[in-house]
Amino acid sequence: MTVVLGIDTAGPVVGAALIGPNLERTWSERVVRGADAVLIPAIARLLEGAPALSAVAVSIGPGAFTSLRVGVSTALGFAMSSGVDVVCVSSLEARASMVDHERVLALLDARKSRVYAQLFNTQTGDTLTEAADARLADVLPQVPFVATGEGVRLGPDLIEGAGGFVASEPYRSPALQVARLGRERRADATPPHEVALSYLRDADALKLADRR
Repeated sequence: MTVVLGIDTAGPVVGAALIGPNLERTWSERVVRGADAVLIPAIARLLEGAPALSAVAVSIGPGAFTSLRVGVSTALGFAMSSGVDVVCVSSLEARASMVDHERVLALLDARKSRVYAQLFNTQTGDTLTEAADARLADVLPQVPFVATGEGVRLGPDLIEGAGGFVASEPYRSPALQVARLGRERRADATPPHEVALSYLRDADALKLADRR
């Protein structure tokens, strides 16, 4: 029996999900600050009466460093206490995977009028561009596309003017998708001490231990 806990804190809507055979539980909440104060109790409630975990999946970035650190630290805590490994998931891929389209532009607000962006074909599972930290206008494809994620707030008119459209519920937590991707990629899980953040405005991969 494979039971996976998924966690995403890359955006202001933090979330967690638990999946397994005949099991699907989700929780999310928009949090301005102090995500750990609500995230850990929410996960504890998700785990009540559930079978033992097989793995923990967590979005490792890009995103705001403080928020990502909360999510990854929480994931490591639950993984170590359960004696399981961690599946690292791109926060942009998780958001894109909630939309079925040949061109999905996943966007997160990177502040300073910039976005974290990446283009995917979610019908084939292909990654079409590298993750970028750029102005919204510089990452819009020249073909029809769907935009999703908190970053669409920076320019819905710009997106539509470029031939794209905004997905329904673009700000929804992708925690359930993180859990599903974690289940699919369980063979790629790593020990908790090897988990690294992917943060485009600093080093490409930062081990959490290196930031303590």
